[in-house]
Amino acid sequence: MASNISVHAGVWRDYSQEGLNQVILTIPLQWGNILISVLAMLLSVAGAATWRVLSFFLHQLRVHVPTHTYAHPHDASSPPRRDGRYESPDALQQQLQVLLRNNATPISALADIVHLQRAWSRVRTRRSPFLVLLPTATLAAIITVLFTVLGIFVSTFATRSESNVAVLASPGESCGGWKFNWAKVAISNDLPSSFETLRARTDDVLSARAYANWFYSREKQPLAATSSMFPVSRLPYTTSMGPCPFIGAGRCLSNDTSTLNITLILDTGMLDSHTHLGMNAPRGDRSSIRHRMACSPINVSDRFTVKASVNGTVEVDISALFDSPSGPSSFSTHPELLGAGYSATSYWWSGATKQIQWPSWLYTGSDADITVCLVSQNSVRYTEPVYDPLFLANGSRFTSPFYYGSNPFNVLACEQQVQFCNPTTGRCTNLTHAAQAYNESTRLALSAAQSEAMERSALLLGLTDVGMLGVGTLGASGLLARESVFGDTMSLHLPEDQWKREAALWFETKLALLQAHTLRFLGRIDLTNPIYQNMLIYQPKDTFPKGSEERDAVEANCRNLRISTSGRYQNFQLWGVVLVLVFCVVTIGASMVLEPCSRLLRRYWVTHEGQIRQLARDMDGQYWLVRMALEGVGVGPWRRGGGKADGSIPVVDGEGDEAHGLGLVERPEHVQVQVLHLDLDKLDKM
Repeated sequence: MASNISVHAGVWRDYSQEGLNQVILTIPLQWGNILISVLAMLLSVAGAATWRVLSFFLHQLRVHVPTHTYAHPHDASSPPRRDGRYESPDALQQQLQVLLRNNATPISALADIVHLQRAWSRVRTRRSPFLVLLPTATLAAIITVLFTVLGIFVSTFATRSESNVAVLASPGESCGGWKFNWAKVAISNDLPSSFETLRARTDDVLSARAYANWFYSREKQPLAATSSMFPVSRLPYTTSMGPCPFIGAGRCLSNDTSTLNITLILDTGMLDSHTHLGMNAPRGDRSSIRHRMACSPINVSDRFTVKASVNGTVEVDISALFDSPSGPSSFSTHPELLGAGYSATSYWWSGATKQIQWPSWLYTGSDADITVCLVSQNSVRYTEPVYDPLFLANGSRFTSPFYYGSNPFNVLACEQQVQFCNPTTGRCTNLTHAAQAYNESTRLALSAAQSEAMERSALLLGLTDVGMLGVGTLGASGLLARESVFGDTMSLHLPEDQWKREAALWFETKLALLQAHTLRFLGRIDLTNPIYQNMLIYQPKDTFPKGSEERDAVEANCRNLRISTSGRYQNFQLWGVVLVLVFCVVTIGASMVLEPCSRLLRRYWVTHEGQIRQLARDMDGQYWLVRMALEGVGVGPWRRGGGKADGSIPVVDGEGDEAHGLGLVERPEHVQVQVLHLDLDKLDKM
């Protein structure tokens, strides 16, 4: 049903959620997978960037800045002794500083810490190497675990690819407002009867019935690959038994004489326009609808007479059954000799037509629409007696070994009622027939948006009845009992509550059609279809005054219809995606500008402490360590790189010359490579 609906891809607001969770990003599934991968990758890079930022500050905090003149630059990393003299630098502390300065990721830092611990584990030192390395290892481990978890957590921002996803449907060009022609039904009670109309109605009933069979039936389950496009796969309703609503002693038939509750009552309770029908709107713009149906097989033996049988056909006078000059006067049934299967039909009276035509012998109230379904078993035969009142075959017509229908026909009567509510104010209409409930809704103080949502559901309720959704349109094909027949007239045994199953399926078919009918407001209704052009009045958006509440409500309803899809789109919580992107960009950006900004600040805001910390930062860098090692074997002279000779990487002029080429300089046989310590004056002159 409604398989031609397209999906809106982009940002929208889902009013089922609260706060920031309302803002949703819907994108095709393949792009959703790419987005998740990109976010996970960015978090990985941000984890490394976070480590670089924290290791920068940790490295700088570990630099000891003496308050008096020092004799050696590396004394800055060693605190003075009690006698005022400086100890030689702690080798492990220096290595840890180099580790903090040169490891780009927390994983590589952890690996180096493990190697340091193993190397120093058997060395006698003043402090335990494990305790020295533990704080740095803990920080690196925390960052590693944290960003690994965040990378996994990113996937929670998206719906699962195999689950049903609530998305917005894209409206068609003809999406607008629709009004039901209540006056046509209230006065003439006439629906167009052309072939095109009947075909359109039959298509609706068949598709809705098929959907109800799959998604409402408790006995049948949908295929694994079957999914519903509606916001909820089935509208909820309750089933109970109640007293007979129809006039006359013994009018309602039942096999259970121990209770007065012999009528099947099917009640949806209050259905929310947003939650159940998908009309996406804030709480203040929603409306509620309730549909109730009470059905029972009834005794009509006092309302018909059987005429003489002619050639195996029995004519039944049913003029008293309808109590109306304009109603049908006869009904044909066929005995078993003709080999005919089930036949069925239905008749409907709107509560709005009570003064014109109404079965007053059956129902005297004015608070319901009435449907009467006639079922004839004809030549259908059973191998066991059937005690269901709608398919009674108790043996009064028995030709060994088969049982035939006991009556010329049986009748199932249903009363249908509707109620509309304004959930904002708590005001409701009476539980009454559809036309009256619609008229009373004008006193509920509905906003334009609420009124538009209410009218969408009211249209179908005024246009259909459960009889039309069963045997009224499909004839005997609308009976579940037909599925038990094989060989045209041979039937399996039917349970005593078969009539309840029939009524429940008609009710479920109406609910399924109500779900499908809501999607028709997207503008995909065939305007040439007689069932709609005669009963619905189409109002394009442009016909409403610009800026009016009615036009705003129509446009909002066109743009905000929630449907369900599976396997093609993914939803993302936009705030989560934006938060991850902002965090990653800020963190990565901070890690990239922290070093040059610190260097630039210390260059133009010269302090003794700043020079010491920058010196330590430079000297612990891998390029300066290489420079000091190579200078010990004759490579040089060195200067700072960069166009203005102020870079952080040392370079050698004339590196291509033989005099300075590494490996071409004569070296003594026993040259000990050592780290040369530079004072600040020499460093500043480079």
